[in-house]
Amino acid sequence: MSSILASLRSLVSSIIGLITSIIQTIANVFTSLLSAVVSGIESVFGLFGTLGKDAFDLVSGLVGFLLGNIVIIGMLVAAFVGYTVYQQRQGKSVSGKKMA
Repeated sequence: MSSILASLRSLVSSIIGLITSIIQTIANVFTSLLSAVVSGIESVFGLFGTLGKDAFDLVSGLVGFLLGNIVIIGMLVAAFVGYTVYQQRQGKSVSGKKMA
């Protein structure tokens, strides 16, 4: 009789251990899913933060380039305007068509 009771205790203990393991597994799955969602949201915010920083760096570099080469850019614009005025005084169009 005592062996039957010991076997029943062992069976109940095993069933309780099984149920506890199933509950822990379900909790771990939900915890992992929540962690993945939070990580994804953090990645999106990090992406936008990096995108904003990189856009600012791009504009900063472009402005620095333009300011560093303003004399050369001004000379190219002046040459184009001078060429256009010269062509118009000669009676020619800049596009190659005859002017009326």
